[in-house]
Amino acid sequence: MKRGVRFQIPNEYGKYLAEILKPIDCTKYNWKVECSTEIWKVTDGNLGDRLLSYDIIDGNEFSNLIRSSMYYLIFATLKAFPKGAPIIEIPKYEDFISSNCEISFIVADYSYVCLLCKNVSLAEKLFINAKNKGFEEIIYIDENDNIEEMYNN
Repeated sequence: MKRGVRFQIPNEYGKYLAEILKPIDCTKYNWKVECSTEIWKVTDGNLGDRLLSYDIIDGNEFSNLIRSSMYYLIFATLKAFPKGAPIIEIPKYEDFISSNCEISFIVADYSYVCLLCKNVSLAEKLFINAKNKGFEEIIYIDENDNIEEMYNN
């Protein structure tokens, strides 16, 4: 069973969150932004303020920010909860599976992306989107992968 996708993005300024999450209607969710997230706005070619300085951000605001600003993505851990669902801490993969959280998005070391989702159809759309965007080393995450290790690190 497809549980998500992994791939690499370029280590450069851009709007990569918007590109990566294009198949997702981000406005349907409230997004939990983990404190380790480092995404910096780019202004006049220089790094400025944090793009996401929130703990929880409404999907409409999140969508506007990731589509309208240029930024530099260093580390990110974002969780998407349907609007109205309780937003909780999800320290382990097992917690993700048993929670209302539908999408777990992790970027490490500027370019390594791991997207977990509970909807197989969405995982397939994210895979196709990553291919269409020209991202590299695109693979599905399935039941044979050690998701617990990926998720918990």
